[in-house]
Amino acid sequence: MLSGDGGSGVDGIETVPPAPEVSDPDLSVLVDRVESAVAELAGQGSVSWTNADRRAVIQRMETLTRSLTAYSYTWLNELIAQHGLDVYPGSVPCSVAWMLRITPRTAGARVRLAAELGDRTALSGEVLPPLLPHTAAAVRAGLLDAKHVQMIREFFRHLPSSVDPQTRDLAEQQLVGYASTRRPDDFAPLVAHLDSILNPDGDHDEDEDKNGKPRPRKRRDAFFYLGEQGADGMSEGSFCVDPELRAYLEALFSKAAKPGVNNPADPTSVVHDDEPDDETSAGGSGSATAPTPEPTARDAGSSDAGLWDATDCDGDDECGEDDCGNGADCGCRTEPDGTDGYDGSDDAEGAAEPSGHSGSNADDDAPDTAPRAAAAARDMRTQNERRHDALKMALRHTLASGTLGTHRGLPVTAIVTMTLKDLDAGCGYAMTATGSRVSIRDAIRMASHAHHYLTIFDDDGRALYLGRSKRIASADQRIVLIARDRGCSFPSCTRPATWCQAHHVTDWTTGGLTDIDSLTFGCDMHHALVGTGPGKWATTKTTAAHRYPGRTLWHPPTGMDPKRRGLINHAHHPEEVLYPPDHNDDAGDEEPRQPA
Repeated sequence: MLSGDGGSGVDGIETVPPAPEVSDPDLSVLVDRVESAVAELAGQGSVSWTNADRRAVIQRMETLTRSLTAYSYTWLNELIAQHGLDVYPGSVPCSVAWMLRITPRTAGARVRLAAELGDRTALSGEVLPPLLPHTAAAVRAGLLDAKHVQMIREFFRHLPSSVDPQTRDLAEQQLVGYASTRRPDDFAPLVAHLDSILNPDGDHDEDEDKNGKPRPRKRRDAFFYLGEQGADGMSEGSFCVDPELRAYLEALFSKAAKPGVNNPADPTSVVHDDEPDDETSAGGSGSATAPTPEPTARDAGSSDAGLWDATDCDGDDECGEDDCGNGADCGCRTEPDGTDGYDGSDDAEGAAEPSGHSGSNADDDAPDTAPRAAAAARDMRTQNERRHDALKMALRHTLASGTLGTHRGLPVTAIVTMTLKDLDAGCGYAMTATGSRVSIRDAIRMASHAHHYLTIFDDDGRALYLGRSKRIASADQRIVLIARDRGCSFPSCTRPATWCQAHHVTDWTTGGLTDIDSLTFGCDMHHALVGTGPGKWATTKTTAAHRYPGRTLWHPPTGMDPKRRGLINHAHHPEEVLYPPDHNDDAGDEEPRQPA
């Protein structure tokens, strides 16, 4: 049987779960001794300690913490090899994240550390040493910090494959010896010097393509990494672009990043004054008419069809999600690569343009030179800030052109939702379909360039009506799901709505309806977990008496929770945790659910 919210915690399973039982008596005694020793030490009155004792305790506990973490790598490797994580959903990093209540990214990093620093098991059952045996021994002795280990791993990652195993082993011994007696900042120059000795040619890669020709390294290493959104709504990242993308950016910046152009702080700044009226382009901004005609945004998009994939899937939920193969476990970069990107001296050009751009351009010879000069004089932005605004303008026009097709049944565009209360107040944040936050003021400004779609909700956030009598969810229903669910409804999943399918809470084949109250969002990975077999999850909806009415409950398999208590995802609704509803003790919290 499936049960509703257990009522003991935010999601039905206790917020602080009890300590798991250890079945082996001898092992249980050892673990109990460790826990008792920690509790006894924590209970000591440290106020009476001398500073010498405090230093000694902190140092010895640091050594013990490093050592215990190092031994856990072997335990984790054995758990993975013997399929001990199969009771949890998803990939190995996602399973570790469930088990330890950490993020999948942190779990993935721990799994990779375990693969290099933990003992391994061969197919024959033989115990194999770690891939970095000397480093693993030093960590188990508590001699190395995480930064030491990171620099050693980075050293061997960049070491050419032509270096023989004996030299590698000697290099590891030497590095571990240095790291055991030095701080990481003192250790870094030694690592760099040893790298220059063993790898004098640097990171040159001699890999060849299928035609036997060396592949251009810069193209192979091109990336664009956008970091997580900060508390202030801003996002940092890094990139390494190939020559083609640089050419496009330079062409854009040469016009749209000039002083006085596209200045969001100046409503009278020049905004594409040489383009025709945007009536020919869907969702245009309606800027001033141009003295000389140029192709419309739609024509420009069609002329550069090679930039975009024209074979967009127009179906609703039948196509797969290839944007990020394994979600949190994909190969996305987790830290900047030290690439400063497209940087330059700010404001070095002033109001002038490079000489190579001084041809007989219509905009340079236009009669509105005085307003242009005045707008440039009022522009206090740096060069990099102007480039940011130019790129934003180009992307807005590209999305408005309609040339990118559809994605999961909706046009490729920015979908922003907000509450009527925040809209009336003019403050707060709106949510996008991709899971990011936009201030209400920015959302209102974005709406001035867009088509509006009004969705009405009742007081509990449930859609009033958008039902359709067909299996595939309509575009209208997906818009409502974006506003209501905001992303995947699976517990703790942070994948945005644009990565999700419209999932029938009651399966379509068993009589489920394609009605907005019977649909929810599920990402490709978690949507596949639903079923009736062993190890499968089930989904139900909360009733009006529940403290979170209209939300989706995900019921784990019995191997994870024998009571199969329903879990609610609050990752896309943090306000539910910060401001929980008052009626937490309603009968709906214990309401039984239909059998799986």
